[in-house]
Amino acid sequence: MDRPPVVQRRKEKCFLVVCRDGPDSSAPRKRHLDGHLKHVEDNWRSYVTAGPIREPGDEQIVGSVFLVLSNSLEEAKTLMNGDPYLTCGMYQSIEYSELTNSIGLFPGGKIWEDAESIRDRTTGGSAS
Repeated sequence: MDRPPVVQRRKEKCFLVVCRDGPDSSAPRKRHLDGHLKHVEDNWRSYVTAGPIREPGDEQIVGSVFLVLSNSLEEAKTLMNGDPYLTCGMYQSIEYSELTNSIGLFPGGKIWEDAESIRDRTTGGSAS
């Protein structure tokens, strides 16, 4: 069995940004595509990943998801507010959540030694 190695927890914060399209989003999505692509390409090192979302089995884009690395929520919002897709009013809702990159390919393993080492964090305790 392939077990993940233990790795250091990243110092920067990661924010999950979920943007849901409003009605009639296809026209602004097409109109602002070039500016959106320029923005994400210029800032590509700030994203763990980003891309459009669809309902399962459907081709229609219903929004976008971004995993943004930054030092603060304010910094993440500043980055996101530079994206023409956000500033054109295309999205009906934009939600920010802080995410800990705990396990997977991006962190390169897992950030805990054993369950006891993170037990306090499971209920919002110290993140040290």
